[in-house]
Amino acid sequence: MIKRTIYFGNPAYLSVKNKQLCIRKEGGDAEINNIHTIPIEDIGIVVADRPQITFYAFSFHRCRKTTP
Repeated sequence: MIKRTIYFGNPAYLSVKNKQLCIRKEGGDAEINNIHTIPIEDIGIVVADRPQITFYAFSFHRCRKTTP
């Protein structure tokens, strides 16, 4: 399966909820229509090209794959 490369060139807040990458633009409201989601299993690479991108690390840590 081909994985997606996700590029962020503008300020944004990134978090994970229900195994989905949640993307909220900086300065936007927390309304449901302002948050975009992408399934984690579809993502191969995330490129963050701005220092104003906020990662909520604990959320990403919970989604990492573990090997037996």
